[in-house]
Amino acid sequence: MANQASVSLVKNNFVATLSDGRRIERPDLHTIAYALYSAKIPARYVSFEWRAGLRMITAGQQVSLTAEMRRLEREAGRLEIAA
Repeated sequence: MANQASVSLVKNNFVATLSDGRRIERPDLHTIAYALYSAKIPARYVSFEWRAGLRMITAGQQVSLTAEMRRLEREAGRLEIAA
C-alpha cells in the first residue's frame, strides 16, 4: 500500500502527516508538493484536514497542491519514457 498524507495549515505553514509517522512542514504549496512527491506520496493519496485550532486550506489551495503533484508525476513519467 502506498503511503498517504494528511495536509493541514498550521499558522502559515503547510504540514503533512504521513501514514508512516513522518511529518513534513513547508511554507508554500510548491515546496510541500515537491516534498510529498519526493516522499513518494501519490497525489491521489493526499487528503486535507481541518479541525479546531487550524487554518482552513481553501479549495483553491487544495486544487493547486494536487495539480502541482500531478504535474511532477507526469514529468517523472516522461523522463522515464525518454531514458
